[in-house]
Amino acid sequence: MRTFSRDREFLENLKLGEGVKGVYISIDVDSLNPAFAPGVSHIEPGGLSFRDVLNILHNLQGNVVAADVVEFNPQRDTVDGMTAMVAAKLVRELTAKISKL
Repeated sequence: MRTFSRDREFLENLKLGEGVKGVYISIDVDSLNPAFAPGVSHIEPGGLSFRDVLNILHNLQGNVVAADVVEFNPQRDTVDGMTAMVAAKLVRELTAKISKL
């Protein structure tokens, strides 16, 4: 398991998954800043932005063989379904990574 920084240079130079046969990635939606994903059980002020997570995914070197998106709480998603939209976009990005196998 890795811990990530919001430092752009760090995120752009990640070599996650390099040299392994397959990568399982789990995205915990409550790691996002509540400005981007308020519909979670435990908000994380100062968390990652949606772009930070996309940057991590796009810089992933290994083959994604499975993934999940967790901790979305629809009962708390009171801002026009914003978190549902973010979670759906993350699923789309992960599916694209998996389908490249």
